[in-house]
Amino acid sequence: MVKNNNISIHSGFPNPATDSSLASINLQNLIIKHPSSTYLMRIEGNEWEEQGVFSGDIIILDRALDHKSSDTIVWWNDDNFRIGKVTQMPKNLEYFGVVTNIIHNLR
Repeated sequence: MVKNNNISIHSGFPNPATDSSLASINLQNLIIKHPSSTYLMRIEGNEWEEQGVFSGDIIILDRALDHKSSDTIVWWNDDNFRIGKVTQMPKNLEYFGVVTNIIHNLR
């Protein structure tokens, strides 16, 4: 077994019980930095397909973050949430939160 920067490369089927140096992966810790201000939203519609976001995808939204000019954000408009770049949000509205991750199912 060769180890390189916390990545193990095995030949054959390894026995996980014998390798105590491997840390488990916790998706919640990786993608949710502020649990009390994080929301999950399912996307409906095809407006974002060119950017790789499809109807049925789930966005992870963090309300504790201040938005940056390159961020994708969510705002409230006409009784609906809207998603877009900071530059697309109408000037008279406030943003709801910053999109930090997108969960996209392949199957």
